[in-house]
Amino acid sequence: MAEVNSADAALNAQVKAFPATPQTMADTTDGNWRERKVRLVFTTAAGEPVQRSPWVRTWRKMVTDANKILADRGEEQIPAGTMLHTLRHTYASLLIKHGESVKVLQKRLGHSSAAITPDTYSHLWPDSARTTRPAVEQGLGSLLSESIQGTSRGTRQPVSTETDGRRQANVAHQ
Repeated sequence: MAEVNSADAALNAQVKAFPATPQTMADTTDGNWRERKVRLVFTTAAGEPVQRSPWVRTWRKMVTDANKILADRGEEQIPAGTMLHTLRHTYASLLIKHGESVKVLQKRLGHSSAAITPDTYSHLWPDSARTTRPAVEQGLGSLLSESIQGTSRGTRQPVSTETDGRRQANVAHQ
């Protein structure tokens, strides 16, 4: 968690030194062009949005320099082809790994719709099959156990089946 806190501190220092300036810019994230108001954290010296071309040159130099340092240390280098946009996906995947919701990611990434976020990142969320069943059992535990045990009238009896190595109780109605 210290990594996240230091990243927060660095971002907070950046925003304090260079306050985000509200701007209107084009948004085509859903394939339709429209303008939307944004507050950019990183801008040019003139306060304009950073364009990709100059950043690509800067990014490549940073990666080359970083890889020299990593090689000197005998550490794993940044893979070839890693681009600046990769940091965005890394940021998103770290938030997902630490349990953030689709809505939080949508806001942090600036997606115009929450639907864009799972379309892009759904493969990173853990399979919830392991957690949904225990959640339902815990939430409805007493109700399920009463149902499985039957009623005092004896109208229901539990039927046990095995699937995927897990016991499932189904109530058979007579």
